[in-house]
Amino acid sequence: MIRRREARLVAEALHARYEPMRAVVLISRVLQKALFAGRSDEVVFWALVHAHYRGGELSDSTEAQLAAFRDCILPDDDEAT
Repeated sequence: MIRRREARLVAEALHARYEPMRAVVLISRVLQKALFAGRSDEVVFWALVHAHYRGGELSDSTEAQLAAFRDCILPDDDEAT
């Protein structure tokens, strides 16, 4: 299961720890490894991390695309109510 809150926390940690270029390179490397390993859940997780790292909230079109993964993405506590 993918927890949106965890993706947001990882993005915040990357902001605090690395220069922007280094953080994006790290995200892209892990994302690429997950993609080629066929780990769709990890690909979605790191895509969420990247989205939160770059801008915080997700756009409506991104939310619509994530609807296909609704069964494996746990919403934040404030979204679940």
